[in-house]
Amino acid sequence: MRTLIGKPTALLAVPLAAGALVASGAPASAASSAASASSASSSTAASAPVRIQVSFPYRARAGHVVTFTVKLVNRLKTKTDEIFLAVKFPKNVTKTRIYVPHGSRYHEHCTRERTRSLCVLPGLKKGKSYTFYAKAQVSGSARGKLYGYFGGAVVDTSTNTDPRRLLSEFGDSIGWVKSKSTITR
Repeated sequence: MRTLIGKPTALLAVPLAAGALVASGAPASAASSAASASSASSSTAASAPVRIQVSFPYRARAGHVVTFTVKLVNRLKTKTDEIFLAVKFPKNVTKTRIYVPHGSRYHEHCTRERTRSLCVLPGLKKGKSYTFYAKAQVSGSARGKLYGYFGGAVVDTSTNTDPRRLLSEFGDSIGWVKSKSTITR
């Protein structure tokens, strides 16, 4: 079974030092899913198998590394299949990586490219979550806005599957959670 993680329909930014985007996903046949952002609450679709939350800075300094916290939460009463996670930045970035916290037992298979990073992760147990850090090296000459896109799917495949193949398979059907930071000098 292959199920998209989320497709946001509405985003809300709050005036804090960092923002948090939340998206919930339903099966690909579902009409829509809800998304909201808030430091205190969020609304998600009741049938969502996996929820993705993204915390991001409102300002990114040119020439520095920007860190995004990505959390995947299993909302099912059973273990999920493997999870495909994609992070991409269309411009103003020279290097993108996904890191797992020190001391964790995640056994992810990730690609590391200039403007995107893709991972295949083991399934999540009932009620559990994964937390990752997506890091982007902002170009020293960058100006304007830094847009980040976070999405993925629950897939019935091996963790050794090439994540680039999964990205091409899902293509435009992934619902991306979008972040926007202002680039400062």
